[in-house]
Amino acid sequence: MSRRAFFFGILVVGLLIVSLYRAKYGAKDTAAEIMAVEAQIEDARHEKALLETELSHMSRREWIEEYARGELGMAPPRSDQIAGEGDLDALVGPPVKAGAAPKPQQTGGEK
Repeated sequence: MSRRAFFFGILVVGLLIVSLYRAKYGAKDTAAEIMAVEAQIEDARHEKALLETELSHMSRREWIEEYARGELGMAPPRSDQIAGEGDLDALVGPPVKAGAAPKPQQTGGEK
């Protein structure tokens, strides 16, 4: 019986050694993963700061005006481009009453 107990003890000690070995290298792998995630977090923080700086630069009124003029060909409206309330009928036509269908415009070919 003492031989069985001895071999059982050796088996238990062997299993404990293997478990300790796996736990040790598992902890090293986990530590490496944690360091990699922390590096990703630091990169994301750096990128966020960079994007916030870019946003503050691009939301300045001067930059928007420069971009609109240079890239989009836009400019502030001239005084002749601004219509007053009294000029609207001449520009877009008289107002249409609710529920009434607009009159079709006649062309020169119709009789």
